[in-house]
Amino acid sequence: MPLNLPEPPRGVPDRVRSRLHAFADEARFSTKALRGAQKDQLALSTPHQVFVMGLDDITAGGGLARAKPAGWRYLVEDAGKLVASAETEVNPDGTQEVASFTEGPFVAATDLAVKAARKLPQLAAIGFELRLLRVPALYLMALWLHSPAADLLVPLPPSPIGKDGKPVLPAVFFSDLVGLAATATPPP
Repeated sequence: MPLNLPEPPRGVPDRVRSRLHAFADEARFSTKALRGAQKDQLALSTPHQVFVMGLDDITAGGGLARAKPAGWRYLVEDAGKLVASAETEVNPDGTQEVASFTEGPFVAATDLAVKAARKLPQLAAIGFELRLLRVPALYLMALWLHSPAADLLVPLPPSPIGKDGKPVLPAVFFSDLVGLAATATPPP
């Protein structure tokens, strides 16, 4: 079974692509790789939904059930070369708005982790949907491989819990996070 790329809400890819091309036309990118990109060479790939958890979500337990949908993320390629990511966020009315274009360690880490995930033996038995889990307070991002039968998390480097690029069961992942969240949470 394959690693499934979920279908973003209707019109979202077009909105992201339009904003990406407008920024390129107007030379509005502040990051190096995107600043040098040509509009007609920019493409979106690897759509995945973004989920967010706060420290309270982690310390309260409940695991992935407490993750909240926050938007969509795409990898951005320039002439086939990975250069950035583009992300949307959910407006109060439920629509998606382009929120950011970023370069940095999580972009390349996402690409490497997706390639490694496609080779996991678990994919042969169960098809997983690609998602991203973010815990901003801990500077943590992880690929979330989701299926109705099982979930796996792949921490992206640099991860504060280690296990960079390795699939981890949610129980192990959250066990590591609880300790970090407790030290990051100020006392009452």
